[in-house]
Amino acid sequence: MRPETKERVLKAMKELDYTPVKAAQSLRRQRTEVIGILVPDISNSFFSRLVRGVGSVAFEKGFSTLVCDSNHSVEKESRYLDILLAEGVEGIVFIPVGSPDMKRIDRLLRQGIRVVVADRRVEGFPAVEADNAGGSRELTQHLLRLGYRRIAYIAGPQEVSTAQDRLSGFRQAMGDANLSPVVVCYGRFTYESGYEHAEKILKNHHVDAIMAGNDLMAIGVIQAAEDNGLIVPEELGVTGFDNTPLLALARPKLTTVKVPAYRFGEEVSRQLFDGEVKALTLPVRLIPGATCQQQENAEEI
Repeated sequence: MRPETKERVLKAMKELDYTPVKAAQSLRRQRTEVIGILVPDISNSFFSRLVRGVGSVAFEKGFSTLVCDSNHSVEKESRYLDILLAEGVEGIVFIPVGSPDMKRIDRLLRQGIRVVVADRRVEGFPAVEADNAGGSRELTQHLLRLGYRRIAYIAGPQEVSTAQDRLSGFRQAMGDANLSPVVVCYGRFTYESGYEHAEKILKNHHVDAIMAGNDLMAIGVIQAAEDNGLIVPEELGVTGFDNTPLLALARPKLTTVKVPAYRFGEEVSRQLFDGEVKALTLPVRLIPGATCQQQENAEEI
């Protein structure tokens, strides 16, 4: 191709917002029988179970899955959306990092690729999500019944709807009891951020419990407490959220809330194949554990 011709083609592609598809136009006329799954952190067993749920339904339908891990990066997420378009997937199960690039989402939709949002809301899209606010409210009420009063909270990222709802449920339960949080911090839903924030809380505040917005951060809290010479639950109560499988290895057993991750995957996958995308809130369940105990000064609230 002559240089001037190539330049005109590239200019036209940019103006038309065109992304080349690997198997050319034939994939738009034929079924590829591949769906994409884009998650924020595949190392988080919650998302791993969700992916397995998606894959089980896809396998029944004779489809393959292409899993992409954005690693909590909006930039990687945007790049993977381009890659999934180029790979010619027929649909995408999308768990966003935070606020996604809507221009890229619109481009996918214009190409006839169905997008189903799971776990975290995206404006303008119905989402399959858990009752995060209700579960967090019930979990907080459980701690209050045990007698905990000086409670700190480590939330997930502020831009993530899951984190917002769990924090909202916590605040509501505390407000109903005429109590205020000792402090609220914003983590990244990772073990490391749970540990870092717990260290700061324990060094700067007097607390009798720390609630974390998910299990990974809660495990970080427990390790930070141990490293600071505190015994869980005798000297500090700790809670998580999700009830991820790794908790079977944790000691003491974490007080948490069970979110049906595998069912999440099954549901969004069915919606993808059925073509009937609708908002759905899945129930959650309190899982009392050994990281909280009855306080001596417990009283009715």
